[in-house]
Amino acid sequence: MSTLSPTAAAALAQAMATRGPRKGYLKASAPPSGTLAYAAWQGAMLSCNPYKASIAALMFATPEQRAITREVEAYCDALPRAQRIALDFDRRALEALGAW
Repeated sequence: MSTLSPTAAAALAQAMATRGPRKGYLKASAPPSGTLAYAAWQGAMLSCNPYKASIAALMFATPEQRAITREVEAYCDALPRAQRIALDFDRRALEALGAW
């Protein structure tokens, strides 16, 4: 399994909810654009719930943001399916309903 660089790991941690009912899941909406957390959120969503990912975010990303997006996406793709689904609250709910 691949590991994340310290920069990507910090960005992914900022893209996760830290309190409330969604604690431990990816945030329901993307962090502010222009941040590495935004790029990490997009990369995780490309793997977990691609319907939430933004094509425009990928088009206008800086080279550093693109690298973070690719790294986080590869990391999430390497996770077992159950763990990948568990990262996104909405995807988990859709799976439980049988709608995915």
